[in-house]
Amino acid sequence: MKKLALIAFFGLCLTACSSKPVSYLPTGTQPIVNVEAPLSELLDVNTEPLVFKVKNRTEQPLKVAYKLFWYDKEGVTQTRDPDDRSPWLNFWLEPKANTEVPLTPPTAESVNYRVYLRNAR
Repeated sequence: MKKLALIAFFGLCLTACSSKPVSYLPTGTQPIVNVEAPLSELLDVNTEPLVFKVKNRTEQPLKVAYKLFWYDKEGVTQTRDPDDRSPWLNFWLEPKANTEVPLTPPTAESVNYRVYLRNAR
């Protein structure tokens, strides 16, 4: 009987621990930046809440593609249109040049974003 009560107690403890869903997004308000490996050594990327800045560290012009995803405070993706299939957007960076990409959140609940950068194809 004592063994059964002990097993039940530990079972309840484990159940209580699993009641909060796991979030795979980093905590905090810093935007998330993903850069493809070949491009990562060529750029400096800095983010702010409503703009991201990119600097070409090379002596060659670069054509960069980016895609943005906005999230609410719970990590749920936010879009203006549920069927949104936003394309990759492109910009050119001259040698040693900087650019700023201004951002507009798609909804009032949008609090953070993830930006993916790659070589334009």
